[in-house]
Amino acid sequence: MNMDTIDKITEALSKRSLDYSMINYPDKRVKSIDLIAINKNNSRIILKILKNKKITKIKQDLQNVARIGIGIPIMIDDNVEQEVINDKGNVFEMNVNTFERILDGEKVFLYKTRGGIFVRINSKELRRRREEMGLSLGEVAQSLGVSRISIYEYEREDSYVSIDIAEKLVEIFGEDILGGIFDNFGTYDISSESENLSASSISSKLITKLTEKGFKTVSMSFTAVDIIALKGGKKLLFSLEAQSTSESLIKFNEAKKISEKMSSNLIVVVKDSKNKKAYEKEGFNTIAENEIMKYEFD
Repeated sequence: MNMDTIDKITEALSKRSLDYSMINYPDKRVKSIDLIAINKNNSRIILKILKNKKITKIKQDLQNVARIGIGIPIMIDDNVEQEVINDKGNVFEMNVNTFERILDGEKVFLYKTRGGIFVRINSKELRRRREEMGLSLGEVAQSLGVSRISIYEYEREDSYVSIDIAEKLVEIFGEDILGGIFDNFGTYDISSESENLSASSISSKLITKLTEKGFKTVSMSFTAVDIIALKGGKKLLFSLEAQSTSESLIKFNEAKKISEKMSSNLIVVVKDSKNKKAYEKEGFNTIAENEIMKYEFD
């Protein structure tokens, strides 16, 4: 981990009196979550500090965080341009200074994708301002040099437009029509992923049972939590037993940090019921593999 960058992040969070936890599992292997923070608006921020550009493995975990909607996944990379957020498939990449602006409640407008840099437009505010000023769709379209249908689409739902179009809109209506990139951030495509797992694995058994109970699930590969399940307002986090008791306790304690920050229930899962008591003595809600299919997760 780049300690200079992580120090800047923790300093920024502490300076603003924000609650956060460092996640220290796995210790010496690839890790997808370095830190979880709770912002002033009570949103959860899931942070990964990038050391290099080899992010394919960890990005899937962060995308799953976005898919199930338990937090905003952010990758910190100081090579990213100032005041620009890079699109990494519903994961947001930015530098420390841009991250601090977000913590202060400022909107960041520039969103970089493979197609270029775009600006988000607040559809409701755009329509409100246009109607307030008594302008027709055609008049606005003529001023911008676009079609009337384009303006209609901008007002129908939040859209990303070119910097040139955004500047023209601001000239006419003011900056209030610009939308923040994190506005209305939520879940997307949260179908379960059991088809990717061995039918005999503990993860597969858990996902099968949870799906039967109406939960949406995602799997995590590079952090202390292995499965996240969501049903209405109920959030369950599952951490599977590691190779040894000592490593399992380290893993479960780090999973507990994640669970507490997510205001969710943690369930640890062991292979053999003989091992349950050791973890229950440490205060963990524990189930064995042979109990999964008859366990009531509701």
